[in-house]
Amino acid sequence: MIDSAKTLIRVATLAIVTIAAPALAHEGHDDAPPPKQGAAVPRLVAEGSDVELVAVAQGHTLTIYLDRIATNAPVAGAKIEVAGDGLTPAAAEDLGNGVYEIDGAWVDEPGSKPLTFTVTADGEADLLAGILVIPSKTEAATEPDALWKRPVVWLLMMAAALGGFCLAFAFRPVRLPPDDLSPPTSSAEASPPHASSARVAAALVAIVALAAFHAPSAEAHEGHDHGEEESTPVTSGIAPSKLPTGEVFLPKATQRLLRIRTQVAKSGKALAGKELVGTVMADPAHEGRVQAPMDGQVELVSGELSYVGKTVTEGEILALIAPAMPVYERGTLQQVTADVEGKLRIAEQKLARLTRISGDYVPQREIDDTKSEIESLREQKRVLEPKSGERLELKAPVSGIISVANVRAGQVVSARDTLFEIVDPKRLWIEAIGIAGTDDEAPVTDATAVDAEGHTIPLSYIGRAPALRQQSLPLLFKVDEAHASLAIGVTVKVLVQHGSPIDGIVVPDVSVVRGASGLQQVWVKVAPERFAPRPVRVVPLDGERVIVTGGLTDGDRVVVDGAEIINQVR
Repeated sequence: MIDSAKTLIRVATLAIVTIAAPALAHEGHDDAPPPKQGAAVPRLVAEGSDVELVAVAQGHTLTIYLDRIATNAPVAGAKIEVAGDGLTPAAAEDLGNGVYEIDGAWVDEPGSKPLTFTVTADGEADLLAGILVIPSKTEAATEPDALWKRPVVWLLMMAAALGGFCLAFAFRPVRLPPDDLSPPTSSAEASPPHASSARVAAALVAIVALAAFHAPSAEAHEGHDHGEEESTPVTSGIAPSKLPTGEVFLPKATQRLLRIRTQVAKSGKALAGKELVGTVMADPAHEGRVQAPMDGQVELVSGELSYVGKTVTEGEILALIAPAMPVYERGTLQQVTADVEGKLRIAEQKLARLTRISGDYVPQREIDDTKSEIESLREQKRVLEPKSGERLELKAPVSGIISVANVRAGQVVSARDTLFEIVDPKRLWIEAIGIAGTDDEAPVTDATAVDAEGHTIPLSYIGRAPALRQQSLPLLFKVDEAHASLAIGVTVKVLVQHGSPIDGIVVPDVSVVRGASGLQQVWVKVAPERFAPRPVRVVPLDGERVIVTGGLTDGDRVVVDGAEIINQVR
């Protein structure tokens, strides 16, 4: 017990010394974590009445980005003159797309440089000013030394090797005492021979662990103050990054690449839209159906058969039908035909005799009656010719495209079978299920359909059905400009505007995105290179715009193009 207590005291003493080693450094020594590596690119930001300017210094080159404050659109074709204390005024070179550049040895000289920019764009001049701070070389972040160059690492490695040797020695195999020996009587004798070595090894391992944990703090030297660890990451000023506040830093070069655009929020009144579910249907006035008029067999027209997708015109022959005749009707027809043919032969023979003996013996009236009889019998024979040679033409009732074709060559069809359906894809209607209620009596002022691909299609309101369907009133709309994505039977989203106007800020639908919390939000430009998220409450307006009823204020610069990309910056 005495040996164990001594060992524990030694371990505790060594641990305290190890932990307190950083605090025992000489006066003026502060061993907080070292600063993060990397330094921001020197930049200057200035805003005028209508334009904003960001100047970035890299080497001997000062790159200037000039944009409109309201829309974030680049200002091209402007003239920029740069001046400052001790600097000769110089004009920046226009690189296009609102990017300008000026070279000079003063750009890379350390120190604070008050600069003045005279901007002339679209016939208007503006004066912008700012301070460009260039850090000295000693202030720039340096790459840390390699790990193997630090003396403390070598000490830790030696301590670890010694600890491993002690562990191996402590837990080595030992020889057991003979069975005839009497058991030990004291606690010192009862302990295995390697117990004290194990305690020493455990103490060494604890010391090594503590030393490794406090190794970075032991590297401080006199006069070195690490200060507190920064709460915000140090960015290079080149790559986009998300700040701890939730804002996004987006350099001007990246904004041009992603074509980021903004719009100044302005309150107003607008009619809110209701979202309905609609189904595309054909215009009844331009939809045709071809049915079989009787039983028969389908035959080709000029060697081909009409098919789905074929464009046809009104009156065009789609197919032929050979009428099918029952056996009993065919026998009756043959009997009547034979009777007519017999009468025709008798009449012809009678006319021949009368013609030979004509004159004063046969009156002319009898000859004329016989001729008339012959003509009547010939017409009856023509009508009673075999029906197998007769074909009925199936013609298109309207112009359009064949949407249904239920025919094959040689197919036997029955009367009233639907063989073809023809629709005009440019003349479509949409039937939407409305919301039953007292506000349904309000007139529909505007309607828009949105398909699955996000295309916006204008609609014209036709009318409302008086009978309920699915506990709602069906509304009929006419498609003003048909889109290729619309097909009969397709389900679309219909936005209907009616009722009283509401207060809000109208923004494009693409401005509203989903945040990490799942709430709807928009991105607002709070600085030339910083964007902040704003949770909002929106109401649909039409297929392209929404009304923000909460979360924005007048004057906010809302991102209307590129919000989805900003939302993905991490």
